[in-house]
Amino acid sequence: MKLNRYSAIFRPIRLGNAVSKNRIEVAPAGCFLTAKGGGNSFAFMEYVKSLSESGAGIVMMGISSVDEKVNPNSRILNVGSEGFIHDLSEIAELIHSRDALAGIELVCTQYMHAPPQVTVNETSLEDINEIFRLFAQGAERCAEAGFDMIMIHGGHGNVPAMFFSRMHNKRTDRYGGSFENRSRFALDLLDAIRAKVGNSLAIEYRISAEELIEGGSELEETVEFAKLIQNNVDMIHVSRGLLEEDELLPYMFPPAYLPRAINLDAATAFKKALHIPVSVVGAFDLELAEEAVASGQVDMVAMVRTVLADTNCVENARRGLSEKTRPCVRCNSCIHSTHALFRPIRCAVNPLIGRETEYINREPRHYVKKLAVIGGGPGGLEAARTAAKRGHRVLLFEKSDKLGGALNMASSAVFKHDMQRYLDWSVRTVIQNPNIEVRLNCEATGEMIRRESVDAIIVAVGAKPVIPDMPSDKTGKACWVGDIVPGKIKEGECVVVAGAGFTGLEAALSLALEGKQVTVIDMLEPEKIGADGITIYVTGLKKLLRDAGVKILCPVKLVDVNETGAVISDDSGNRTIPCDTVVLSLGVKPDREQAEELALAAAESYIIGDCSYRGGTLWRAVHSGFDAAMRL
Repeated sequence: MKLNRYSAIFRPIRLGNAVSKNRIEVAPAGCFLTAKGGGNSFAFMEYVKSLSESGAGIVMMGISSVDEKVNPNSRILNVGSEGFIHDLSEIAELIHSRDALAGIELVCTQYMHAPPQVTVNETSLEDINEIFRLFAQGAERCAEAGFDMIMIHGGHGNVPAMFFSRMHNKRTDRYGGSFENRSRFALDLLDAIRAKVGNSLAIEYRISAEELIEGGSELEETVEFAKLIQNNVDMIHVSRGLLEEDELLPYMFPPAYLPRAINLDAATAFKKALHIPVSVVGAFDLELAEEAVASGQVDMVAMVRTVLADTNCVENARRGLSEKTRPCVRCNSCIHSTHALFRPIRCAVNPLIGRETEYINREPRHYVKKLAVIGGGPGGLEAARTAAKRGHRVLLFEKSDKLGGALNMASSAVFKHDMQRYLDWSVRTVIQNPNIEVRLNCEATGEMIRRESVDAIIVAVGAKPVIPDMPSDKTGKACWVGDIVPGKIKEGECVVVAGAGFTGLEAALSLALEGKQVTVIDMLEPEKIGADGITIYVTGLKKLLRDAGVKILCPVKLVDVNETGAVISDDSGNRTIPCDTVVLSLGVKPDREQAEELALAAAESYIIGDCSYRGGTLWRAVHSGFDAAMRL
């Protein structure tokens, strides 16, 4: 689908007294870049600038606390004190300068991590009225600061959702029991806000259409709730799930294994029932957003990961240049960094997000260097692209017949469409760059590089797979995962995958979806599998493996492969798991010797990606390639 300025998503829309120039909203996401206590910082403002320059019609600030008493070390926005109106006004002004509506998501953070049944059933009427006062005063400060919109987070188990919950709300007063009573908290909250700000602010209300847990809210009931509050708000924002249940996180932040546009059917039900605009969130890209808006299923689409991956994405689409946009791979590195680690926001494929101040001067160099990049994997591609963008002349050497390196394997599974799109973009933007000369089927040597008289070298030769000797394997039953997943070797019907890292687990899922009988083995304890990875990603992957019937056996050690199958060892001794194929996914080791030898071919040299001591992930490959190119 070719997007341009005539596409449906670029039609303006009125929300209360505000008008958005288009139908794309930057969804709220905490970034943990503010100053301590919730004020502005240079890093935060540069990040907001990045979002604002995306071209989206609404830029919604994430999790902002209405509480008057906040953790002085917190790194989220604070609207609970008049002292922050100045900071808020700077944010609104910055967003407006990029011709977007300034929005801000309001939450009562003091209750976010409390048990919902305690919050709902033990909160006094006096405290309930205090919550209303905090939200109303926070909204008033946002209006005074110049914001156009607020979002009340009534989904994902936040305070309004707690009171609406049949599962948790056991009150016997006017805020509990019947549907009307459980809805009253939100109605009274909205009345308190309107009493303070009138129609000076548009109000967007986020809701979980389905909480996806037994006893939780379901679509039919939440649609009725939305009908009840629609005269008090200007737009309903449809999400799903609960923060309190880790198993539900993948449905709130859908990883690559789950479908895109995951909440669209639910949002369509709201659209049919309401007379106010409806927005939807849930793994959209701009093409899917166009389909949803053009078909009339929703009025707006909210997204944040797509914007983080490329902060020019909306404007690129408006100009008919979507092919320039860097795709999001839905790895959830961004969400993991903030929601799980409470660290500044980062993106695996966009090394500038959250780091804008580190590279505030990103203009091309006044002098040009001749650079050799050795290795055409994700790190080498990023290094070449970044260096060329800054005006340097790049020679890219790749020993195989195609670019992409390990991403060719990582994107080959049937469910890795997002990674394939990123790989295609990464290769295309390098091949088409006039400042980059690509030499395929060319294994670089130190002497070869010296003859080119380059000024600098970036070495990205990758890593070698760990493939132990299996002395009893006389028939070739054991094979490397890098040959199985792309289909170079045909596996049997019964497969053992040795290694429960991301690569092994994804290979197991891919094989299971082909109808194979799959067992994964690893030396780790069961609870430690994936513990050092991205929580949401691992959680979703494990569920899909269970659903596909994949067995995970651990802790055991693979000691050999014989004509029967995989020989394993555990506390009870050795035994054999019968199988047709044993897939070895036991990790990789940096090719340091080759990397260090190549690096000697020029005085200025950098070793990046998998061949460095900090390789091993797409994030590290891309970031190290970018950082090296920026140092030239």
